[in-house]
Amino acid sequence: MINLQGQVAIVTGAGRGMGRAHALDLAKRGATVVVNDLGALTVAGAGRDSAVAESVAGEIIAAGGRAMADGADVASPADTEALVQRVIDTFGRIDILVNNAGNQRFLRFAETEREDYDSLVGIHLGGAFNMTRAVWPQMVAQGYGRVVFTTSQVGFYGQVDAVAYGAAKNGVLGLMHGIKLDAEAAGIRVNCISPFAFTRMVVDLFPKELAEELAPEFVSAGVTYLSSPDCTLNGEVLIAGGGHFAIARTIETLGIDIADPARITAETVLDRIGTITDTTRIGMYPDALAAVQVTFDRLAEQAKAKGA
Repeated sequence: MINLQGQVAIVTGAGRGMGRAHALDLAKRGATVVVNDLGALTVAGAGRDSAVAESVAGEIIAAGGRAMADGADVASPADTEALVQRVIDTFGRIDILVNNAGNQRFLRFAETEREDYDSLVGIHLGGAFNMTRAVWPQMVAQGYGRVVFTTSQVGFYGQVDAVAYGAAKNGVLGLMHGIKLDAEAAGIRVNCISPFAFTRMVVDLFPKELAEELAPEFVSAGVTYLSSPDCTLNGEVLIAGGGHFAIARTIETLGIDIADPARITAETVLDRIGTITDTTRIGMYPDALAAVQVTFDRLAEQAKAKGA
């Protein structure tokens, strides 16, 4: 059984829905949980209610666990740094960070104003950056940590009325990939959860008759695994919802390689687009440099052959 006794976790957006479920499951397994939530009154992020975080912290304490409520705004670097310092001063360490806080505005591209974009990116991506940057020195000093980011299939595949949301969630994916190698060297594991569950954010999108089968708790199973010392993954995306778990990875087709510079033209691309887009031949790479190194190696061999 996964045991989190003695560990300290921060869960952002933990006052409702999936964040609440994550906080309760981590606490059930022995973690001290910092329940962070502004208590926004709408899914767009308007309004504040400190009682939301306090209620979840109260649930944990009533069940015999340890918890602290917090109302810091994750979109504010100053707020997140102050939050992390309070946690260190109070508990002495931070082992787990679950970046769950987010908002939503259902808008097609032509309806999306810059303010909408800034709000969504500021909370989903900016908040994840701020919180992770704030806990990083403590986790490095400990030589241990688990960071869980929240991405979305909306970011992978798109959704017609969630353009800014998708951009923010794909940004989170890029953030995770950007720090995964530094993380591993420091004894920290960073991964993404890509959840789907019945919460107030999707109440008008998902079938209401499946609300029970799509309970947030079923996502928390994946989050708790990613948060645990038993987690062996790093830099992965775990899809979770309704009892379904899968790994999502970026692939590239093997494409084509053109040796003759004179034939590297748009017309050649046009002629061979079928082979270029053939997904029966794929490659997967640990980072961006590894992906382009394949071509560097080919070009080096080509140059060597010319000089021979």
